[in-house]
Amino acid sequence: MKPWLYIGVLVLLLKPVHSIVPSVTFDHFELYLDTFNGVPHLELDKYDSACSNLLISSWPHLTSTSNSSSEHLISMLYSKGFTQLNRTHLVIVDSDDCCIRMLNREHRDLRTIAGTCDSRGYADGIVGVGKLLRPSDIVQDIRNPGFMLITDAGNNALRSVNLETGELSTVIDTGFNEPHGMHWNRKDLLVANKGFYISVVIWQSNGTVINKIVAGTATAGNTLGYFYAAEFIYPQELVKLQEDLFLVADSGNYQLKLLNLHTGVVGPVCFRNETTCTRSSNFRGNPISLLNLDDVIYIGCNHDIYRLYGSDLPCPYKNITVHLTLGEKTVNVMLEGGHVFMGFTEGVHRVRKKYDLKMCTYYVNVIHHEEFSCPHKDITVYMPQGQNTAAVQLFDGTTKQFQKGTYRLSREYNSETCIYHVRVREIPQANNRRLVFHIHYNFSCDFLEYDTDVRNMLHRIMYLDQEKLQLLCGDRCQISNKIQPTYTCKERKYLSLFWVTEEFSSDEITRQVKEELSVRLIQSDTWDNSHIYFHPYLEFDVPAEKNSNGDAMLVDVAILCSDGKPRVHGANACEE
Repeated sequence: MKPWLYIGVLVLLLKPVHSIVPSVTFDHFELYLDTFNGVPHLELDKYDSACSNLLISSWPHLTSTSNSSSEHLISMLYSKGFTQLNRTHLVIVDSDDCCIRMLNREHRDLRTIAGTCDSRGYADGIVGVGKLLRPSDIVQDIRNPGFMLITDAGNNALRSVNLETGELSTVIDTGFNEPHGMHWNRKDLLVANKGFYISVVIWQSNGTVINKIVAGTATAGNTLGYFYAAEFIYPQELVKLQEDLFLVADSGNYQLKLLNLHTGVVGPVCFRNETTCTRSSNFRGNPISLLNLDDVIYIGCNHDIYRLYGSDLPCPYKNITVHLTLGEKTVNVMLEGGHVFMGFTEGVHRVRKKYDLKMCTYYVNVIHHEEFSCPHKDITVYMPQGQNTAAVQLFDGTTKQFQKGTYRLSREYNSETCIYHVRVREIPQANNRRLVFHIHYNFSCDFLEYDTDVRNMLHRIMYLDQEKLQLLCGDRCQISNKIQPTYTCKERKYLSLFWVTEEFSSDEITRQVKEELSVRLIQSDTWDNSHIYFHPYLEFDVPAEKNSNGDAMLVDVAILCSDGKPRVHGANACEE
């Protein structure tokens, strides 16, 4: 799962909606097919890939169709969702009879594989024992392909079916309100709830399963903006456009909407060459199903299937870096779209690929094999106040005392010799004419090392908190514009954020201002409920740590470490 670090939500509430809503506009909008009935689900037909037919459920038929011909596979079956296991077999949700069936297309054989047909209810068990109530959509469990996941709309539950045994079980039955369409986002499952919101099901590392609202207020409406304020009416299905970017069929509003998991915003989807895109374009019928087929979007409505293409989205392709295998001069690379290119040599290679109606460029960087990489990093420690040595725990598990200085050490690793350095330093002296505001969160923050998007978001939010701190300072202090807000991730599990002031004219004034600001922080409730969220999923909701007075944001005398970053004065303050 890709996280979005979100802090200081109160400041964002002050922004007007129109200034924060991203949008997408499609140049081409056309009617693809009259279906006469609603189309609750559609996929590319895998049975004959040369035909490029669509497989659609449109009561009372399951049909393989193009805009020139159609073939009914099954009739008199009210199917909302289905999924193709392979070219010949598909699993179908029989919504009226409340059971799950499998169709063998070669033999036209239809059999029940889960639930109890013509018997509604809520029960786990094998075929004929387990029960469903108005099941809606079905997807393969990417965590275990031998299982299918079903939205059991009438029971407000997510159910699971073992394809081998037909055993029906319950994954989770909290947090839903008429769940319908589903779509995987990495290892999490987005669910469109007709009860006016989008939720996400998360399988946590400790084995528990949670379901939380991602976007929507659970109240009917037609509002764009941040997830917590956005509104839908009967959202039915989702489809992925790009990484963290989904379309939602907002059926009750006759619109599509853009769900941006990176920014946490619901935006409009426009077409017909509208000059501005601030509100989603309307369909004549309710959009109820979506399919992205090579960047062409098919929309199943009450009586028609429409087609959208020619979007203004940026190219989604990212640069690729690969290593040559030891002794080899070329490497095979899987490019965007799943195609394998043979024989890339060392160097940077330019690749062009079409996306929608435009050509995109990205690069493949092939670098030489790194024969050996030492896992042992340099160690920096600070001598305790008043002592001339510091205890250092080495990589072999022993602890030794070192005086001030830099020491070159070696250790055997995988039959190779690793060289690393131990640096012992004095504690930096406090700059008694600066103050530093700081707030701390106790949680795993190692993802900041490799996720550029999250780091950028963290910096933006820190600048917003800087504005609030300047309001707290008033005319007594000035938050520095030269020393930027920064953070540390100590031992990869303790996140600290820092904002430093400009220098004061004397040590005494610095002390007085610190005391005044400490009182103001006690009186202020701005940071009382400061949290870090892994937005939009809210898998972790981590409150800031507080001192004995119940304060999260603190102020102290600052030191500036050798890396130029401010810290709170104290032993080992600059140690990472």
